[in-house]
Amino acid sequence: MIAPMSQLKNGVVLAEIGSHSDGPWCARHGAGSALVVLGTFIVDACDDVPYNPDFVFKPGRANYGDYLSEHVAAARDSGAAVGVSVVSVNLGDTIDFLLAAEEAGADYLSLCIHSSMEMFVSEGLGQALLRRENWPNLEKQVTTILEATDRPFIPKFGVSGGDDAEQAVEVMAGVGVNIFHVNVGDAPSEQGRQVINRLRRPERVLIIGGGIRTPEQARQVIATGADAVAVATAAMEDPQLCGRIQAELQESC
Repeated sequence: MIAPMSQLKNGVVLAEIGSHSDGPWCARHGAGSALVVLGTFIVDACDDVPYNPDFVFKPGRANYGDYLSEHVAAARDSGAAVGVSVVSVNLGDTIDFLLAAEEAGADYLSLCIHSSMEMFVSEGLGQALLRRENWPNLEKQVTTILEATDRPFIPKFGVSGGDDAEQAVEVMAGVGVNIFHVNVGDAPSEQGRQVINRLRRPERVLIIGGGIRTPEQARQVIATGADAVAVATAAMEDPQLCGRIQAELQESC
């Protein structure tokens, strides 16, 4: 596998969009990108998860193994590397899903620490993992994933500037995480650029998302210190956007 720094450098990531990002959708909207991410998927034993049922699986390899094989293969038609994102209340279910994604051929594995769904936040998971009081569990989650899997790991989360979330990056880096997908709200803004400056390190791969809609905005974010940019909502409106930004970034950078 190509090293993540080389593969993602000056590239575009089609970020996961719950209820949309299956294999065929990623192939179409992420064509020409550096990376497309399937999901985010939820693994849960309950029957009433308030989420698109097509993206919710009961625990157990029999419930999602074939799906992942089919959709990872379909996403490869984008020409990009393929990632898979998951979130679950049960760490064991998270690990099994990521191992199944690995076996299905995924190039990158992602844990969604961005979710604000009550079923996760009430358990100190999702975005609540970024709170200082939950850092021991954050460390446990990412350490267990790193030890159990072989593919490059990308936690995805959001920051609002100067809060616990930014310092949580150092918690994750301390146990071996070196790729981060960070939504900074409005990446091209002055506040977004300040966050990027605080988080960037030579040994770290930063995928920065939030409000990027044009090649010029993407160039600004890369110039600030991001290694790659993430596009989500804007790609829904323009399926060729990711490929266009990728081509212009590669040409200019």
